[in-house]
Amino acid sequence: MAESYPARVDEAKLRFLFGAVPDGVELRDEDERAALLSIDRPGGGVGPSLTSLRIVIANQVLDGEPRQTWETAQRLLDRGMGRHEVMDQLTAALFPFVEQVLSDEVPFDPVAYVDALARLPGPGAVAVLQTYVDVVREYVAIDADELDGVLAVRLGLDPDDPDTVDLLADAEDALMDDPGAPVTMLPDDVVVHVPALTAGATLTHRLSPAEHAENYLELDTDLAGFLRCPEPRVAAGPLDVDDPDDGLGEISWSGPLDWLAELPLDALVAVRAGKDGDVTISVLDAEPVAPPEVVAHLRAVYDAAVGQSGQPVSAEDLVLGMLYRDRSTFAHARPPLTELAAAAGLERRGHDFAHDASVWEAAEQVGRRLRLLARLGAVNRVSAAVTAVGLLRDQADDPKVLRRALDLLGDPDVLGAVTEELLGEDDDPERVAALVALADRLVTAAGRSPRAAVARWVAAVAAERDSRVLDAESHLRAAGREGDRWSFTEDRLAWYEADRGDAAAALQRWQAIGVPADDPDVAAVRPFAVVASPELGRNQLCWCGSGRKFKQCHLGRPAEVPLAERVGWLCRKAVAYLERRGGAAQRDVQEFAELVSDDLDEALDNPLTLDVVLHEGGWFERFLAERGPLLPADEALLAASWVLVERTVYEVVEVRPGTGATVRDLRTGDRTDVTERAFSQVVTVGVRVCARAVPDGVGHQFVGGVLSVAPGRERELLEVLDRRDGETLLAWAALSTAPPLLTSGDDDQPVDAASPVPIGPVAVVEIQDRFERRWCDEEVPALDELTPRQAAGDPTRRAEVERLIASFPEIETATGAFGLRPARLRELLGLPAPDQRSQAVGPA
Repeated sequence: MAESYPARVDEAKLRFLFGAVPDGVELRDEDERAALLSIDRPGGGVGPSLTSLRIVIANQVLDGEPRQTWETAQRLLDRGMGRHEVMDQLTAALFPFVEQVLSDEVPFDPVAYVDALARLPGPGAVAVLQTYVDVVREYVAIDADELDGVLAVRLGLDPDDPDTVDLLADAEDALMDDPGAPVTMLPDDVVVHVPALTAGATLTHRLSPAEHAENYLELDTDLAGFLRCPEPRVAAGPLDVDDPDDGLGEISWSGPLDWLAELPLDALVAVRAGKDGDVTISVLDAEPVAPPEVVAHLRAVYDAAVGQSGQPVSAEDLVLGMLYRDRSTFAHARPPLTELAAAAGLERRGHDFAHDASVWEAAEQVGRRLRLLARLGAVNRVSAAVTAVGLLRDQADDPKVLRRALDLLGDPDVLGAVTEELLGEDDDPERVAALVALADRLVTAAGRSPRAAVARWVAAVAAERDSRVLDAESHLRAAGREGDRWSFTEDRLAWYEADRGDAAAALQRWQAIGVPADDPDVAAVRPFAVVASPELGRNQLCWCGSGRKFKQCHLGRPAEVPLAERVGWLCRKAVAYLERRGGAAQRDVQEFAELVSDDLDEALDNPLTLDVVLHEGGWFERFLAERGPLLPADEALLAASWVLVERTVYEVVEVRPGTGATVRDLRTGDRTDVTERAFSQVVTVGVRVCARAVPDGVGHQFVGGVLSVAPGRERELLEVLDRRDGETLLAWAALSTAPPLLTSGDDDQPVDAASPVPIGPVAVVEIQDRFERRWCDEEVPALDELTPRQAAGDPTRRAEVERLIASFPEIETATGAFGLRPARLRELLGLPAPDQRSQAVGPA
């Protein structure tokens, strides 16, 4: 034990907190305590982080204040609980008090906290969730208030205790927010167990050509009652639930090879799912009729739901509501739900239904408010933004109304949020054109008043999105003149100055509005804003070669910086474009970042994330198309050449420390000299890296993310890179066991990462599976350009694909490997396992 910590501290406390008695650690230092706790058991949480709560508990235990914390820990340990379980109990007791202090700004209540400790142990969150599901399964459908009473009895809790109320409410929120949970809540606060409610129900669906050809069944509408079917499977094998996770695609079942092949095209299929996941599919010979009472029943369920929420009703809620009211509704085959809904006078959009345009508009208003709330946070700003959007959408021709809207947009945050809301995130040309026209009317309505800066800013963003960057710049400069150097406009003008290569002008604008010195944009332009000009006489010819006198050309201006030295700045311009453009760029950045980490800031700090968005995501080409007219001519030409350079795996064959290295492309064998000062100081000959070596006007440099590649994994990574699929590449990088070397494209500012960026396990599984499915249907040179599926279906070629799969190494994703798994490929192609094949052939 460290001498710096009093010997009188009970070693039992240290073993409880850290798993062992720490040696050589200053436990008075809270950072040291935090480090030990994180090493012992890493992890965060919702609200105050779990690590922070554990630090508070550790302080209480070590300092003996309150003494009841350690006494409670001893009591729970004596009951046979493990120390981690005891810590969970203590943090669960502390959590509501800390959260109340942080969110409600009320003083900490030590008496109530000690009372909460005395009530421990309480049921763990997992036990509460499981009991919740178990009770609903027993009842199939139960009123939410009645359910709380039953749960309190089952869990041995006082139903009137506020802590019990909060505990059950948290469990309910967690389950209702999970679209894959087996329980959901219907109107009138009825909680149902979906697999139990739909067990034995028959839902029908007309098989589309795409479903038939690609072996999947859409679930979102006609078969929405089976969205929560547990581990679905047919006689031929298990079904995979494909969920796009972006809210845009359809949730579907995909199954064993050709599991739908025997069904005729355009078949009307009847699907039945048991509560244990067994699924049967059959073809209906005759068209079922739509009994008037069933149509009326559907409309009654819809009317009740829409009357309560005012929002469109989902297909799932329609099916479940009909079954809740009458379990026999789908005991026999009926017409598909979409056709029943149409007969009931309902319109379908996606997987929702409504009877009137006002319902769709109500949904749009709710969605708009939620989007604005996510962007703005403050309720007063949201209110101003909602009002402004309403005025600009509904009364956009009245100059008085337009001026009122401009007044509401005086807050820069509100202005940005409203502009993005009007444009949308999909770069819809119609919405862009509408905003361009609206902006013209705003400029006219504003006249020469202070509102003109706001109107011009909207016009500038609309022109940017319309790929008219020079017009956008004109609007911004007009806004700068009319808005008395409004900081919002000055910031965007500085962006334009930077893209034009005028570092001094950009730096001056950013410094004038107080942008911090460590801001990435400021840091990028500062070195180029202070480069000294050559010492020339005023009347001598200018050094730049223009033929003009120095005093008429570059006197007082920074010297031209060689193109190769501006590579890092050019990379920063592309990243700044992603950060500032908005619309689909912002959406794609967020989607790629979510693949990398649950922590958005952490994901965006990884240079590989934005590099993948730019290169594999295609946004670097969009950057050149939209911002190219602003770039210096030599930069625009150089950047255009980068588009042709694909990411590959290089082997370092020579190192020139502090200068650069020679690398060999493992795909082509070509050798390239790269100028990388920092990189050349940390690598050795033989190291393999995944990168892009692009021209810099003189030689080559690495740009974007540089990822180290573990020996033996080069081939599989090259196969990933050949797909030019950003999602798959990020998954591979996350699973890689070798620590990545990440660089921003500026070899003076490398980032040395200790470990790969984590990726969610669900995303890994989905991407791995997608990778293997695509391989089955892509032409393979080793099979004479046949797809593996074609070869497997040809008795004369089947042995070839079996030998090819047998040559692949076995992959265990849990170890960090990523590639083609032989067993999974055989399953997808309907090929027997090796031992089964031997048995089928028989003894020699």
